[in-house]
Amino acid sequence: MKKLLLLSLVSIAALFPGRAQEIEEYCGTPPGVVEWLQDFQANPAAFLRSPDLLYVPVAVHIVGDDGGEGHFPVSRILNAFCTLNEDFEASNIQFFIEGGFHYINNSEYYGHNYGKGIEMMERNNVPDAVNCYFVNDPAGSCGYTLYNLGIALNKGCTTAGSHTWAHEIGHFLSLPHTFAGWEDVNYFDYEQAPASINGKPVEQVNRSNCQSAGDGFCDTPPDYISTRWGCRPDGMSNALLRDPAGTAFRPDGTLIMSYSTDDCAGRFSEAQTEAMRANLLNQRPNLLYNQEDGIFLEGADITSVSPIDGAVITDVSSLTLEWEPVGNADGYIVQLNLLSNIGLEIVYQTFHTTGNKAEISNLISDRDWLWRVRPYNRYDGCAGYSNSFTFETGNFINTTREEVALTDFHIQPNPQDAGGDVAVKFDLPIALELQLSLYSMAGQRIHTERLNAHYGLNTAVLSTDNLEPGLYLIGLEHAQGRQVRKIVIQ
Repeated sequence: MKKLLLLSLVSIAALFPGRAQEIEEYCGTPPGVVEWLQDFQANPAAFLRSPDLLYVPVAVHIVGDDGGEGHFPVSRILNAFCTLNEDFEASNIQFFIEGGFHYINNSEYYGHNYGKGIEMMERNNVPDAVNCYFVNDPAGSCGYTLYNLGIALNKGCTTAGSHTWAHEIGHFLSLPHTFAGWEDVNYFDYEQAPASINGKPVEQVNRSNCQSAGDGFCDTPPDYISTRWGCRPDGMSNALLRDPAGTAFRPDGTLIMSYSTDDCAGRFSEAQTEAMRANLLNQRPNLLYNQEDGIFLEGADITSVSPIDGAVITDVSSLTLEWEPVGNADGYIVQLNLLSNIGLEIVYQTFHTTGNKAEISNLISDRDWLWRVRPYNRYDGCAGYSNSFTFETGNFINTTREEVALTDFHIQPNPQDAGGDVAVKFDLPIALELQLSLYSMAGQRIHTERLNAHYGLNTAVLSTDNLEPGLYLIGLEHAQGRQVRKIVIQ
């Protein structure tokens, strides 16, 4: 059986050899109905059933490039994980994260074709879990599923409120698209649907062939649209379709296994749910090894320890944020925000930690700051952030030594055309580590980099690519203070 599966996956790779450039389609899961589902739909009574809540492990693999860049932030994975469990709540299926987060640094996996996707999964899969890989480009799609192997998800398509993860797990648990048979066929090339498509009968509105056509579920209405589509307020398609008998209808966009947009979808049908649960109980009992009740963090309270709320920080080179541990938490997301001169909160940095501390370095001096903490555990990605805690950094000079003053600090050219480089020049009396930053006039940090400046005249080159015309601030900062200059981009 394993050999046959491998051969089928190799065939997939051969059919789609190079798709890793841009999002070409919503779902790249190979078309067709899996054999197990055909057997189940032919005789559902022959399969084990259970009314119990089923807990299913997911192994979360976060893929970056060779240099370790591009990892999908854990905070956003938790947002998507919360949506995933909400999508499956009515099906009485819930997921938990098995073994924390698994990091992979491989550029060939970060943006890959099917062949590299198969290799990635075969080399890194965690046993007895639904293996989910968050990458930059999964074979040119928002995601795809290789049945019995794993799931690849485009990090740009997997956010809070997105149903991509649920859609792909639906495939992993045997579900086809609601428009099965219409893959790579444009319905709108026809005035009404033909009697068959791709050698398969087309499903009719009167349900006379619902078991042998389409997805094989009689409680999912006909659907012929294999491209992304929006819906009316009632969740039905804006487009009016006609079946082979000429009967007009609108596909149901509330179904997650359709290609409707995220604001439309949000449910599985009863028959789809029965199939997924039967798939777990009969085909994948190895995934049901832990059926202990999940532990959730609703109402968890965060108490800050350090710094004291409202404190003034005199050393901007390093700071430890600390809070009381939360019972049953596996980790925390910490958000550090700047308060701009006009009172807007600007996200400065976001941290993921499994402890109750976060170490921060090279803060900007003379600013107001806010920080908040969000706990999570393997079952619960839905907990919100705590109330904000505050501190401020002063503009302090070390009086035990000669003040380090930047001299001849200027920018050339100024003004500069958008897209051109600017030279930041300054003179120092000693060698010093500096932070060069670019800000909007609202105080939002657009770019920052560290400079190991030397004694005498220094020159740093700053790109203005992607900047809109306007007024900006360029700052040079160190532990003893900072200086800022204005620059006009035209």
